[in-house]
Amino acid sequence: MQNVDRKITPREYQKLILDLIQLHSSKDKSILLELDCGMGKRVITYELLTSIFPDKRIILIVLSSSSLHETKDYIENEYGGVEGFNWIGPGISGSYAQKLLQTSRVILCTPQKLSNILKKAPKDSGDSIDIVIINEVDKLVRRVGSKRVLVYPWPELFSNFSKSMIIGMSGTLRDSHYILDAEQIEIRKELDTLVQFIPNVEIIYMDYLAGTDVAKYTKETIIEPVAVEDSSISQLSDIITEQLKEAYNDIKEELQNEMPSYLAKVNEFGPQALLQAPVTESLRARAQSLTLLRKYLFSMVPGQLKKFLWKVPGVEPEMIPTTPQKIIKVVEIAKNSQKTVILCSYIRTAKTIVSHLTKANIKTFLLTGQVFDKNAVLKDFRNFDGKAAVIMSPVGERDIDLPEADKLIIFDCVRTTKTVYQQLKRIRGGVGVFLYYNKSYEARKIQQVISTLLERYPWSTKLISS
Repeated sequence: MQNVDRKITPREYQKLILDLIQLHSSKDKSILLELDCGMGKRVITYELLTSIFPDKRIILIVLSSSSLHETKDYIENEYGGVEGFNWIGPGISGSYAQKLLQTSRVILCTPQKLSNILKKAPKDSGDSIDIVIINEVDKLVRRVGSKRVLVYPWPELFSNFSKSMIIGMSGTLRDSHYILDAEQIEIRKELDTLVQFIPNVEIIYMDYLAGTDVAKYTKETIIEPVAVEDSSISQLSDIITEQLKEAYNDIKEELQNEMPSYLAKVNEFGPQALLQAPVTESLRARAQSLTLLRKYLFSMVPGQLKKFLWKVPGVEPEMIPTTPQKIIKVVEIAKNSQKTVILCSYIRTAKTIVSHLTKANIKTFLLTGQVFDKNAVLKDFRNFDGKAAVIMSPVGERDIDLPEADKLIIFDCVRTTKTVYQQLKRIRGGVGVFLYYNKSYEARKIQQVISTLLERYPWSTKLISS
C-alpha cells in the first residue's frame, strides 16, 4: 500500500468508536453507529478507509449529489487521499462505472447510481465488496411505509450486498415510523426496521462514549420557544381544529362499524393513524385537507393564506389576518443577532421575510430549490461583515451546515422530531428559536416537539433558562 499524506488525528471518543468497530468486525458483525451532527463522521469514515480496513474493498454511499462532491473533496484534498479511491458521479458512463466498480478498492457513489450500475452487472458483482459504508442511514427508512418500508432502491441494494459487512452512520437513530396495510397500523422504531435488513448487527450509541472527551466537543443547542400574538390566527386555529375533530369523529364512527380492530390502535398511534385509515375516501380526504389547511395557517403569509380560507365554513373575510406577525417577530430577533438562519416551508413566505429584513437594513441571502449555486450564496453569507440572515426553504436547506450563525429560527415547525433536530444542528450549537402563534394548536404542537427533543437528545439540547 502506498503512503498517504494523513492530515487528521482522531479524538479520544473517535478512537473508542474505531476500536468498537474493529472489535465487532472481527466477529463478522455489521455496525450501526449513532454519532451526533458535527462529531466527526468524516473522520471516522476516513480512518475506516485507511487505518482500520486498509486492504478491504469498500463502497462508500452518500445520499445526495452535493454530499458526493463534498465527500470526494475531503477524501482527496482535505484529509490526504485514500489508496485505490475512485468516485462515480454524474456523466460517467455505465460501462466505465462498471470498470471502476471492478478495479477500485474504494468507490464513492450515490444509491441511485449504484443501483443502475448493478442492474447491468453480473449478479454476483456485490460479492467481491467486503464493506458497505452508508452515511445518514436513518434516511433509508420511509416515514410511512406499506409494502415497502425502505426508500428506493435500498431493498435491492441490500440483496446485492448480502455477503458484505454494513456500517451505517447517523446522528438520529431514535425515531419511529408507521407501517400500514389494508387492515392495521403499526408504529415501529426505525432501528428495528434497519436491523431487519441489516442482520447480525451491533449498535454503538452516543451513550457509550461517556467517560471520553466527547463532552468537550459536544456543541449544545439552547432551545427557545417564542410566542407570537395574533388573535385572528388563534380564532382561525380554533375553527379549523374543531372541524378537524368532527372529521376525525366521522372516521372513527366508520371504523367502529367496519374495522374495530383498527380503531383500537388509533388512541395509541394518534391522528396519523386516522389520516391513513381504511375508510371512505371522502372522509379521509376531508381530514387530510383540514390538516393541510391548519399547516398553511401557521406557515403562509396572509396574502397567500386567504385563498385557502374563504371556502371554510365559519370563516368570515374580516377574520383573515392582514399583518404577518411571525415575520415581524423574525425581524425583531434578527436585529439582536449577528448572523441568523431562518427556515420556512414556502418560497413566498421566504421572499416576504427577505423583504421585511431588507427594510430593517439586515443583509439577506435567499436559498431555495431554485438557487443553482448554493455554495456561492453561503460563502457570501459567511464572509459578510455585519448583520446578516440566510432564509432557506426545505429544498434549499439540504446538506447545509452553518456554524457561523448564532441563531436559527424555525418559522413553522414540523412534527417529526428527527427532522427538527437535524434542522437545529445546522448551526452546530447556538440558539434554536421556535416561533409559534400563542393560544393556538401550534403552541401545543411546539410544546410536544420540544419535550420529545429534550428527551431523545439530552446530550446536546437544553431549554433556555426562564
